[in-house]
Amino acid sequence: MKTGSWVLTSVLFFSILAFQGVFAKGSTNPENNSQENPSGLYVGGQATTNGLGLNLHYIISKRLTLGMGVEAFNLSRNFTFDENDISYDTELNYKTGGLFLLADYFYTRSLYLSAGAVLNNFQPRLEGMAVSDMEYGDISIPASKVGGFDFQFEPDLKVSPYAALGFRRFIGKKQMVTYNFETGLYYMGPPRLNIEANGLLAPTADPAHGKKEQLEEQFSAYKFYPVVKFAIALRLF
Repeated sequence: MKTGSWVLTSVLFFSILAFQGVFAKGSTNPENNSQENPSGLYVGGQATTNGLGLNLHYIISKRLTLGMGVEAFNLSRNFTFDENDISYDTELNYKTGGLFLLADYFYTRSLYLSAGAVLNNFQPRLEGMAVSDMEYGDISIPASKVGGFDFQFEPDLKVSPYAALGFRRFIGKKQMVTYNFETGLYYMGPPRLNIEANGLLAPTADPAHGKKEQLEEQFSAYKFYPVVKFAIALRLF
């Protein structure tokens, strides 16, 4: 997963460079060069790997744009899995998103570096309950005694720094509309885990058994959250 995230980011990085090459021909046109990026306030929406949301951007100059917004994503999935010959009904609730504040520095007319932070709402949750009995020799332990579990993740850094490379283009002669393509990373630190369990599974949540620390160590490699963003905005004034 970690390697896949970096591969995806690298591919998107070179895609942006390709965009620059495509539009470089247009920038040699004197008419195009005479048009400066207009200052003003833009409002719009975006679709990202961190959720769907709204954004507000203020173009201060041709080099600097400030932005803020909110995005959210929530996906629930129910499934059944077997562990040690016991079946569990499980629900995965994948929740992420947050409030963000960004500054974009344009080193060309269309390409920019983005930096800022997000108030991170990364909160995946996995809940399960045994639905089959546990067979131990001639002894049968009912599913209700086996119990259930509740795993909750959260970022180590609630305020997560963000860095990205992006591409922006104006649409129309009056440049009233912009669209952006951006790829970057949130640094949220090693995810923290909270475990609750009952029945025969209760020792899983007992600090004395060290299961929480063991699982956190397994997930410690996932410190970065990859972001791919498509956004469009309309100029207000």
